[in-house]
Amino acid sequence: MLDYYSQSYDEARSAFLAAAKNVAQTRVLSQELPGYQGAMGEALTQDAVYIGDPDAKQVLVMLCGTHGLEGYASSALLTAFIEAVHQRSIVLPTGVAVLLVHAVNPYGFSYMLRTNERNVDLNRNFIDFSTATPVNPLYAQIHPLLCGATSAQQQQDNAQALQQWIAEHGKNNFFRALFDGQYDIEEGLIYGGQARQWSNLALENVVHEFLQDKEKVVFIDWHTGLGEYGHAFYLCFNEPGSSEWQECCEMWGQDNIETKAGFDGSERPKYSGLVFNGVRGFVGKTRFVGAVIEFGTTPPEYTISGLQADNRLRFDSTLSDSEREQLKADAFDAFCPLAPEWRLDVLKEGLRISERALHSMSK
Repeated sequence: MLDYYSQSYDEARSAFLAAAKNVAQTRVLSQELPGYQGAMGEALTQDAVYIGDPDAKQVLVMLCGTHGLEGYASSALLTAFIEAVHQRSIVLPTGVAVLLVHAVNPYGFSYMLRTNERNVDLNRNFIDFSTATPVNPLYAQIHPLLCGATSAQQQQDNAQALQQWIAEHGKNNFFRALFDGQYDIEEGLIYGGQARQWSNLALENVVHEFLQDKEKVVFIDWHTGLGEYGHAFYLCFNEPGSSEWQECCEMWGQDNIETKAGFDGSERPKYSGLVFNGVRGFVGKTRFVGAVIEFGTTPPEYTISGLQADNRLRFDSTLSDSEREQLKADAFDAFCPLAPEWRLDVLKEGLRISERALHSMSK
C-alpha cells in the first residue's frame, strides 16, 4: 500500500488519473491553473473524478490537497480508494456515487507549500468578499514573533517572546489568533486573501458540473497535522444537535464528532472561510453532512513550526540552497511523515472512514 504515496505532484496526479481510467462509469473534469507552472515545469491542474451513476441522488465527496503538501497523504488515499472500487473490495451502494477532487490547491501541492500561488490559505478563502473581511486583531500582535526571523538568534528571541505573549494572553487566545484566519497581512500565516482564489472558483465549477439536483452530499475534506499521530481527528461543522450533526455521529461515532476542543486542550478556533462552508453553499438546498478529517502528525508546537517553515520557504530570500532543502524536508515531515507505519495507518483508517460513509448512505 505504500506504493500509493508519490514523490511529486505530477506523479501523484498521474497515478490518480490512471487509477480512474480503470473504473467503469467515470467522468473527469480537469481545470488548469492559468499563468503558473509547477516545480518541474508541469501544468497545474485541479482534477475531479465522478464515479458511478450520473443520476445517483446521493454523492460521497472527498477532497485532497486543499493545503497543498498535505495532499501527498490524501492523494494516496484517494488513489487507493479508486483501486478498491476497481477491485470491488469497496462497492458503491445503489443510488450512491462518489466525487473525488484531487489537488484543490495544485500550486502548493507541486511546490510542497500549504498555501496557494498567492500565499492564500484556501481553507480561509470561502467567505463573502462583497462584505468586510473578518477582523483578527490578535494576529497582528503575534505576526512579528512568528514570521520574518532569518537568523537562529532572531528565531530564539522570537520564540521566547511568543511564549511570554502566550503566558500573558492565554493559550486559547493564541490558537484563535493563529487559526481563526486573518485577512490583513499578505505575507502572514493563515492568510485568507482579499478575493476568491482560482481554486475556490474551480471548485464551484466542479459542484455545478456534478452535484446539481442531488438529494444528499456526504463531504470529507482530508487534511493532515492535527490530532493523535496516525489517527483521524474529526472537525464537524454541521450545526451541533442538528439532524446533519446526528447523522455524522451515527456515521463516524459520537465521541469522534463531539470533540469540543481544537487540539492540545484548547478551545476550537472560530475558523472563517472554510472549504466545508463554501461547498455547502454551492450545493444550495441539498442535504450536506460531513467533516474536515485530519490525520495527526506532530504535536501542535511542531505543526506551528511547519507553518513557519512553509512561510520562510516562500518569503525568506536569505536562505541557502541547503537551508531551503532542509526546510522543505521539515515541512514535508510535519504534514506527511515518511514513517511507514504512519502512512499505512492513514490509508487503512481513511478507507474505513470512507466505507462507513458509504454504508450510512445505503440505509
